[in-house]
Amino acid sequence: GLSSVPHLAVLRLGYVGMTAVGMSSLALGMRHLAGLRELAIHDNEIGDAGLESLTAVLPTFTAMQVLVLVQTGISSTGMRTLVPALRQLTRLITLDISYNRDIRDHGLESLAHILPLLKAMKVLNLMRTGISDRGISALVKALPHLVELQELNVSYNNIGDSGIVSLVQTLCQPSSLDTGHNRAGDKNLTTSPHYNNTLQELYIEENSGVTGAGLGRVAQLISALPALTELHMSGDYNTPAHLSDTAAMALAEALPRLPALEELDLRNISMEPAGFQAVMQAAKEHPTLRELWYTWRRVPEGADTTASCLKLW
Repeated sequence: GLSSVPHLAVLRLGYVGMTAVGMSSLALGMRHLAGLRELAIHDNEIGDAGLESLTAVLPTFTAMQVLVLVQTGISSTGMRTLVPALRQLTRLITLDISYNRDIRDHGLESLAHILPLLKAMKVLNLMRTGISDRGISALVKALPHLVELQELNVSYNNIGDSGIVSLVQTLCQPSSLDTGHNRAGDKNLTTSPHYNNTLQELYIEENSGVTGAGLGRVAQLISALPALTELHMSGDYNTPAHLSDTAAMALAEALPRLPALEELDLRNISMEPAGFQAVMQAAKEHPTLRELWYTWRRVPEGADTTASCLKLW
């Protein structure tokens, strides 16, 4: 059993069909793993009951850096149980609770309350957790404390324009997230206090309440995140967003100010011909952009699609 490997640092148990009963047994065996740095119990329906067993031993793992609980059947009730244990994991770098649709706003509110204590956090994944503007409102209050944050994912939720704009505005605030230094080797990134030089990946795509107006505002703000390597801001599949020429031009003007950008997702977004061509021209001229994803049905008739980075989907 696990008691025979007390120095175990990484434990990954994905897709093993574990339930609450199995989690209860596993938790008993984990009590001796004081040096555990990574725990991944993803794609197992342990539910809130199983999570309760886990939280009973979680504070033991003071060296924990990575916690992955993807698609484990956690609800907002489970989050309220998890939070008191999480607040003690001050070395946590990655928290992934994606694909738990019943976490919802109440669950995120519980988490946001203790996020300021997790100052080492670099990756926070809230994809498909059923959150809306209310949950984002709680999150943005905690974000200024996550000064090391490099990757944030709030995609495939029910966030609207006000939530997305508020989120991006908060990420761009220099007083909150600027650490005053760039990543090693990124000499071309600005050191101005008006920029967040830490955030590298931002996923805000496929939120059902986001419209072209919201994405247009994001386009105006996004150049304050010059360390971005990936930006996923596609519209909702069922209600595609339309970017006005003004918004598309703002995006085109922002691209040269994102010198590290490698991937840009603009699927489920339509543009007027002039706006589309401006974005394509900026993409063509971008030195590092490898992939620009766009929905082929949304390409304006007769538009130039020869940019090598363009991936029609």
